Amino acid sequence: MRTLQFSSILPVSYRDELERIVFFNPEQERVTGPLLDSVRRYGVPGIFEDGGLLRFRVPAFGAIQSLFAFDQSDQPARLVGVVMFVRESPETMLLLHLAVHEEYVGDGRCADAWVAPRLVAAVRAACRRTRGIKRLRMLYPREAQVRLDSAG
Repeated sequence: MRTLQFSSILPVSYRDELERIVFFNPEQERVTGPLLDSVRRYGVPGIFEDGGLLRFRVPAFGAIQSLFAFDQSDQPARLVGVVMFVRESPETMLLLHLAVHEEYVGDGRCADAWVAPRLVAAVRAACRRTRGIKRLRMLYPREAQVRLDSAG
């Protein structure tokens, strides 16, 4: 059984693996259309260093929030996924991008870790704790909105 940990911070030592998962992921072909639409609408996400940590920004929003998934079964912990999101409006959080290591997708050898659904669930939980957020909008695998019961 895989043990996942989620964190909003990522040390710079993970840069190569982050770039591979986000930009050179062989699983991107599964969501090419919606992914390209997101890039056209908001811009290509860029990685930048901030105080020894890695963060993302996109042209439409600047710096955005990220949540990283680590498999604690390996030492050092293995980066296995990332979700990028931003407050799009006073009531809506936008899930911009989701990338999962190819071994952890639905038909990968570690699929039982459920990385993608757990990352989305973590973002939904964060939305519920964020004052004013009533919807989570996701762009792929197809565009959808989820109504939330927020704390505020």
